[in-house]
Amino acid sequence: MQCKLLKRWAALETWQKILFAMASGIVLGLILGDKATYIKPVGTLFINAIKMMIVPVVFTAIVCAILSMNDPQKMRRIGIKTLALYITSMTIATIIGLTVTTYIAPGAGLTLTLNDHVVVGQMPSVMEAVVNIIPSNVFNAFSTANILQLLVFAIFVGVAINLAGPKAALIKDFFIALSAVVFKLTAIVMKFAPYGIFALLATTVGEFGIHALLPLFKLILAGYLSCLLLCVIFYAGTLRFFAKLKPSHFYKGIAHAFLLGFSSSSSTATLPVSVRCAEENLGVSKGIAGFLLPLGTTLNLNGLAIYLSTATVFAANIYGIHLGFAHYLTLLISIVLTSMGAGGIPGSAIIVMGAVMSSIGLPLGAIPLIAGIDRIIDMGMTATNVAGDLFATTMIAKSEKELDEVIYNRPVVSN
Repeated sequence: MQCKLLKRWAALETWQKILFAMASGIVLGLILGDKATYIKPVGTLFINAIKMMIVPVVFTAIVCAILSMNDPQKMRRIGIKTLALYITSMTIATIIGLTVTTYIAPGAGLTLTLNDHVVVGQMPSVMEAVVNIIPSNVFNAFSTANILQLLVFAIFVGVAINLAGPKAALIKDFFIALSAVVFKLTAIVMKFAPYGIFALLATTVGEFGIHALLPLFKLILAGYLSCLLLCVIFYAGTLRFFAKLKPSHFYKGIAHAFLLGFSSSSSTATLPVSVRCAEENLGVSKGIAGFLLPLGTTLNLNGLAIYLSTATVFAANIYGIHLGFAHYLTLLISIVLTSMGAGGIPGSAIIVMGAVMSSIGLPLGAIPLIAGIDRIIDMGMTATNVAGDLFATTMIAKSEKELDEVIYNRPVVSN
């Protein structure tokens, strides 16, 4: 009997194992409560293994992407298309978030004693952000996993190898071989995904419990409903009507990355899996996937835009502040701009939240309350970020004729 169960488990595809692990983790968390934290080290080990892969995946993927795209005009064209799509998707995400939250009205009529003198971290100035793009110490960029700095350094390395021509053939072959090794190593790590995710979900549910979420249920509902609408209306609609691709195939293809993003609450940690899903399940070329997916983790934060929208309207409702058209317009601009610059900032959601609320003169007293359920909200927002990055990458690959539709339309194989 036990042998049969093991065989049936082994026959499941990875995304099916992850779904089962998530459901089992939630049930165990509800049953054990705080005691579920005893298995937290299993989840921590898995997240550490994923984080271990971030730097090699990003660096080798970007270098190899530049090596495969040695046409400056092509790079410029892709860059313009990508930036336009990122801005459009984040604008739509913000509008959906503001609209849904205004309608659901979380926080309205909620009587709470809040500390208005909350200090949050400072957003870097525009000049600081620009200066920090190029690492003064490349080893520090590697050790701290600063994605934006790694991305810039990898672009320089790839361009330099291309400019060196035949003399750098050995180094070019080395990076291509290293990328293949890193890809296989990622596959090995991901074999343990169901067990790590089981522990993560059990711990999260055990720590919070249902009773702690009820007072803030409407805020969580507004966030998740906004994410669902973005995925169903914008992502799926754009794929079907503009790219002429079946949305169902897209979501089946990204299921592994989407579920990992949800359970880990980290787009960066999900990056190695996103690259694999894009190449193996969606048919995106290695060059496009390797270049755009790391870029998306820092610039294309649709989930964060929704999070900031819902949190700001929630805070306004708690304080009984009516938001007019001018407030919403200010919020739209500030959320899109600050979200795009928040990718490399630790604890970015809370820091940017303070900046956005301040842009329309809101007190910051609601931030600690929101931070208390940050993990719950962040899970849905991160999954939306991951889906948004893969959506944008698929759209750009299709426009550049670098999407293999035979792979895109075939049944998804186990990762």
